[in-house]
Amino acid sequence: MDHQALKSILTIGETVAVEFKRCGNGMEHDVYESVCSFLNRFGGDILMGVLDDGTVIGVQEKSAPDMIKNFIRVISNPTMFSPTIYLSPEIIKKCRFIWD
Repeated sequence: MDHQALKSILTIGETVAVEFKRCGNGMEHDVYESVCSFLNRFGGDILMGVLDDGTVIGVQEKSAPDMIKNFIRVISNPTMFSPTIYLSPEIIKKCRFIWD
């Protein structure tokens, strides 16, 4: 996702296909609830490190790779999630937006 697409999503806010999750101390169970919700619809995007109002607070850079690994491990478990989920995790490094 390029920075312009991210800026657009943050400006529009949460929708039926976009969820913002704080994830201050790691994955919280509501992230998995969003995954289930998206599986029951048409999919969607979960942006971690973002407050409900679209404010980007980020996650600890050193924690991000492990968060992704653990997230994949949980959602790849067929006893927890079925059908199989298509996942395309992406770490977006700190960027500075120039708001018009």
